[in-house]
Amino acid sequence: MLRLLAATVLFLAVPGSAAQESEPAVGVGPEPSPTPISWEFDFKYVPPRRIEVQLAGSDRPEVYWYMLYTVTNTSRTTQRFYPTFELVTEGLQVIPTDMGISPIVFDAIRERHKITHKYLVHPTKAIGDLRMGDDYARESVAIWRASDLNVTEFKIYIAGLSGEACVMRNPAYNPDEPETKEITAADGRRREVTINPKYFTLRKTLQLSYTLPASEQARKQIAPRLDDARWIMR
Repeated sequence: MLRLLAATVLFLAVPGSAAQESEPAVGVGPEPSPTPISWEFDFKYVPPRRIEVQLAGSDRPEVYWYMLYTVTNTSRTTQRFYPTFELVTEGLQVIPTDMGISPIVFDAIRERHKITHKYLVHPTKAIGDLRMGDDYARESVAIWRASDLNVTEFKIYIAGLSGEACVMRNPAYNPDEPETKEITAADGRRREVTINPKYFTLRKTLQLSYTLPASEQARKQIAPRLDDARWIMR
């Protein structure tokens, strides 16, 4: 199981398996417990890779980045596995994984790694209740429609691997403004969204920091270098 050092983010928090409220403290960030205090998955991964896939109707290959992983439930009870993967560039561009990516992309990745990851399942099939023990471990992949990463540094944030969380007061909360507003969704339905939350929840999240070669051509051949891996509250 990962035992990684925690990083500070925004405010002082008291971590716990049940969400707790904490007052902000300037200059001090919330940190996960140094040892797990809630359920936590064992998460193994390989460095992100780049792949080009020719899709039907396209006149040139499209570029994707992906990360293979194996997740195991080492707790004493079945837990829900519903991860989120975000790739954040040094320019703070946030690239979430895209569940709508063509199955052809997954098939190309599975073919490339059929020897080392023969039980690889599509990301949508990795989600769900995860029973405890090595026999129920799942192999899957996070895929980003990222064109080409024209950066030298990026981070990957992975949430949903731990039950540890904390509730924080929002320092930007304005009591004179409404907390929600009604919008019209793409399907034409009206729904409320939060625009001025009084509280927000931070969850124990794995942060992976990578460096890419400076040369654009080298990035096509060399895997990113992992500079740091740590747990943060995010």
